[in-house]
Order: sequence, then structure tokens, then C-alpha cells
Amino acid sequence: MSRTVLCVDTEDRIGTVSSAVEAEDDLTAVEATTVDGAVDSLETEQVVCVVTAYDLPDGTGMDLVEAVRDTAPQTPVVLFTAVSPAEIDTASAEELLVEYLNRDLPDATDRLGFIVNDVIDHSVQVGFLAPDDEDERLDALDAYDVEELPIDESFDRLTDLIAAHFDVAVSFIGLIEEDEENFLACTGADWDSLTREDTMCTHSMLQEDVMVVEDIAHDKRFNKNEQLENLGIVSYAGANMTTPDGHVIGQVCVLDHEPRSYSQAEQDRLEQFANTAMEILQLRQTVREARAPEVGR
Repeated sequence: MSRTVLCVDTEDRIGTVSSAVEAEDDLTAVEATTVDGAVDSLETEQVVCVVTAYDLPDGTGMDLVEAVRDTAPQTPVVLFTAVSPAEIDTASAEELLVEYLNRDLPDATDRLGFIVNDVIDHSVQVGFLAPDDEDERLDALDAYDVEELPIDESFDRLTDLIAAHFDVAVSFIGLIEEDEENFLACTGADWDSLTREDTMCTHSMLQEDVMVVEDIAHDKRFNKNEQLENLGIVSYAGANMTTPDGHVIGQVCVLDHEPRSYSQAEQDRLEQFANTAMEILQLRQTVREARAPEVGR
């Protein structure tokens, strides 16, 4: 399958850049000569990498990096320029995969396609963005001794209720650990876990409100995810399970095998279910901690 790369440079150089990218058999170039044109392409094309110059007619390559961060944060960027890294403000590149290639090097153009393929492959391996409080979030999750808590039956009943309430194919409660999401209860499917690269909850947990995807075929984040396709997932809504300290440790989600939307009232209801799941987990943990001293008596 060909991988589409957005090439952004001035009109006198764009042809050379796109030709260098397309020298690789599995890469296809889409061209833009301005930041605004590149942003338009990000919204209309299924781009897996961006190659950009630094000096552009209506801004800089870092302006484009910022746009990538806001619209498609998993997309890697190759900054192909003769401008020294010391002269570039890289603040916009935080939490993004940005590769620098000096275009004045003798073999820079010949190496460009190889570099692009390499950063695409690396971005697939990285696979997901973590929240700013990831370390503290994982510590908060570890504080709940889930394997010792009597929550299975309560959560099974809750996911049954959620699936019936929304009339969806699947509902689940999942905790998002360092590398995977483990499902504590799942109605409508027999799933134990998904890697964080594959689960949609990796994205949903970064939003304060409920994340709704009416049809993953029209969402660049998910429409090439073979695992989601294999599971038959077409639509999704997910709400955060948030600890009293404000850390998101899991999700309560509903999925369907066909496109569908969720009204604001339905989203509010899903948030209530997520709060209920968190309250059950918190209550069981509190009771277990209160009983712990009795074990040593």
C-alpha cells in the first residue's frame, strides 16, 4: 500500500523534493507551497508524513509543525532545510516526532526518501501520545489493586446496562495501563486487552469531554487501523474514568458495527456511567484498605 507524504516547499524547489520522496517505491507525494495550502492538505488527504522547508512564503516550517500538532499529532515531520537547528524555535515540536535533515549536505536529496520511510516506521512503533501527567497517572492506577478487588460482577452488570441503554453492539470498561488497555468488563464481545497503539481510548483519554467518532472510515486517526477493522468497530464513544486527584485511568465506552452519532444528552449519560464505574472502583478500594489491618491480627 502506498504511503502519502505531504511535501511543502517553495515553488522553485517543490518538484525536487516530491521527486526525491517518490523515488521510494511505496511513497506518494502530495505538494503544497505555502503553510495554508499544507494545512488544507492535512484536512483533506490521508497523510502519513510531512516533509517541509523552514522558510515558506506565508510562514515557517514550525508553523506547519504546530498545525500538525493540533490536527494530526501522530503524523511525523521531516524538517528539510539549510537553516541551522540552533536558529529554529522547536517549542512547537514538543510531543511530536520531528526529524531534521540539512538539505545542503551532498547526499541529502538522495537520502530524503529513506529518512521519510524511517520516521514513518518509527512513528508506528511509538504509536500513541501519552498525557502530560503520564507518570503520575500510572502511579494513580497502580494504587488500585484491581486483581484483589471484588468488582467483576458489578462491572459486568454495568456494561450490560450500558449496552442496553444505548442499544449498541459492545460496551466495555477498560483501564489504560502503560502499554495496553485491559478490559475489566465487556458486553457484546470477548476482549481481554488491546495495545495502546490500537485502542481508540488512547485518544479519548486526552479529551476532557466524551470523544465521539461517528464513522472511523472518515477519521484519519483510525481508518487505517487494521485491528479496529478486524474487530468490526465502526462507531465509538468514550468517557473518562477520573480519579479524585484528576488522573484519567480508564474509559467507559460504547461501540457499534455501523455509523452512529450521540446527542449531548447521550454523551452526558455516558459520562455518568463512567463516574459510576469510578465510584465502584474507589469504593471497593476504600473498603479493602480499611480491612487491611485486620489481616495481621
